[in-house]
Amino acid sequence: MLSVQRLHKCYCNTLFLSHSVYDGTCVKIFTMAENTQMDRITSAKTVFLWFTPRSLSTAFEKCVASMDGSEIWHEPYHACYINSILSNKEDIETFPCIPTWLKRVEKIMIQIQETGHAFNGGNLTPGEQFKYDWVKDRLEKPLDEGATFRFIKDTACSIDGRYDKLPKISTKHTFLLRHPHRIALSLRRLQVHCYDHGGDPDDFDLGSGHPVAPWKKLSLDPLYNLWKYVRENIDPNPVVIDTDDLQTHPEKILRKYCEAVGVPFKESYLEWAGSDEIVKSYHGPLEQIIWGREEPCFDAAFLSSSFLPLQSEIPETVPEKCKGYVENIMEGYRVMYETRIRPE
Repeated sequence: MLSVQRLHKCYCNTLFLSHSVYDGTCVKIFTMAENTQMDRITSAKTVFLWFTPRSLSTAFEKCVASMDGSEIWHEPYHACYINSILSNKEDIETFPCIPTWLKRVEKIMIQIQETGHAFNGGNLTPGEQFKYDWVKDRLEKPLDEGATFRFIKDTACSIDGRYDKLPKISTKHTFLLRHPHRIALSLRRLQVHCYDHGGDPDDFDLGSGHPVAPWKKLSLDPLYNLWKYVRENIDPNPVVIDTDDLQTHPEKILRKYCEAVGVPFKESYLEWAGSDEIVKSYHGPLEQIIWGREEPCFDAAFLSSSFLPLQSEIPETVPEKCKGYVENIMEGYRVMYETRIRPE
């Protein structure tokens, strides 16, 4: 059986880009040259989209990626959060499920080592680079050539209690809501798959035992806490949108969102290419994105081409072992929901 240390090494170091050389077991990467063009505008527009996992954020990200002048950052702080857990033996032992997940990652990476992957030649960066200070520094640097705004979508849990690691530049913080019942059922499906839960899904405790549930280093509702921090310290009126509104009234919500963050809206932004070719242009952790593409995490969103209409009403209740998780985030959802951009 593979050790946790070797699995962690595989996650952090089994990397695949177009300029790779093999050492027999893993792949070593030539790091991309640092950008030395210092004459770019340093006060460039930066927009954060914060969310709780399973909130359709990756589809929204792909929509924004189709907008003129966008520079996309895919969950850089979440990669830092995962690395911080994997580098701490005590934290790893907090989550018995992590070795199972890492084995899934290793299996996919070995397959890709043999066959390559879809994002050769892109902007994605080896996951081992993602440390909080490194990300903060990168986000404070000038935009890519030709970009007019930087869009960073990330989990609120990844910055929980680490607000000092946010970039010290002018930013617009926005928040994506989804009803907690929808989140819980979607998150449970993903977790049951990732951690090879072979029994009845109703026996899976969503409220503990995995890194996006509350534990000693994570508050009960990171999204709500971050929203309150932004209101009190950065922007008294952060932008909030709800996924049900977005799916029901995509043109109205997207138009108002663009207006709120200062990005000119075009009706063409309501549809985008159905392939995942654009993901090459993203900045983000290579392994996380490849894993998410191969597993039922980012796969559908990467191939999306529009916001699909709602297929069902909000479930009236959730299974018993999801209720604790839902209760933790319901109050914050209700408070933030009242401040959201409305379609009217």
